[in-house]
Amino acid sequence: MPGLTISALPAAIVKGLAHLEPLPITAQRLIDMVRGNDVALAQVAELIELDPVVTASVLRHASSVRLAPAGAPTVREAVLRMGAVALLDLVLEGYLAKLRVSTPVYHLNERDLWVHGAASKLAVRALAAAAPRATIPPMAETAALLHDVGKLLISRCLNTGVHDLATHARTRGLTFVEAERDLLGTDHATVGAAMADAWRFPPEVTDAIRRHHSPPFVNATATLDAVCVANVVAKTIDAGSGAEGLNVAVDPLSYRRLGLDFVTFGRVCLLTDAALCEVSRAHGVAA
Repeated sequence: MPGLTISALPAAIVKGLAHLEPLPITAQRLIDMVRGNDVALAQVAELIELDPVVTASVLRHASSVRLAPAGAPTVREAVLRMGAVALLDLVLEGYLAKLRVSTPVYHLNERDLWVHGAASKLAVRALAAAAPRATIPPMAETAALLHDVGKLLISRCLNTGVHDLATHARTRGLTFVEAERDLLGTDHATVGAAMADAWRFPPEVTDAIRRHHSPPFVNATATLDAVCVANVVAKTIDAGSGAEGLNVAVDPLSYRRLGLDFVTFGRVCLLTDAALCEVSRAHGVAA
């Protein structure tokens, strides 16, 4: 299933992609910047200043101990302190938090999908700190935040129930994603990658979204390994696991390539859980 073209997707998903809501203009400009297009941070700052919710979030993050030992910044100073990738993640977090739609196909309520994405992103950050030799790139956090976004479009466009998928997986001895492929003709990773393509995310993000449920990984990247392990971390701390739970296939070599052992994995889980509580409070969501 990895690497499918749009024409191979179910017709309802193709139609849903055609009507996919655009990302906020600030996110679009930041994606252009990350992709190497000629966009200045000053232009991004001007856009942020027009959105009071994003402005407040940017200033709060840039004033944190991690980023701002010198004190409270202006919006433009905050933009420079954070950089394009961190700003993009912040805008996307707000965008996904505002969506907060239920995905009953996966037994996820209005908060669960956002919580799972946020936990996975924070897990990548904890992995990068715990395993610095892995040189996990910053865009891995973005990929982790969005890795399950395909569940939104599947829940909107395809008519099936969580009981059908869960029962099919259990009775056939399949992973949840394999059950999706059997019953839906696609899976949320493939659909999510198509959404990332439509939104013009960098190839490393799209690739990690597409392949995070398709081990063993050929030509694995640090981004793909980080997203795969971060997904397991989020599920281990029960952050938006839904019906899928831990019924996922994992490439055991991902842990080895990242230099993780059992103790380090446990520490990453603890750090992620603590960070998620803080982020959830900031967004007014119960973790």
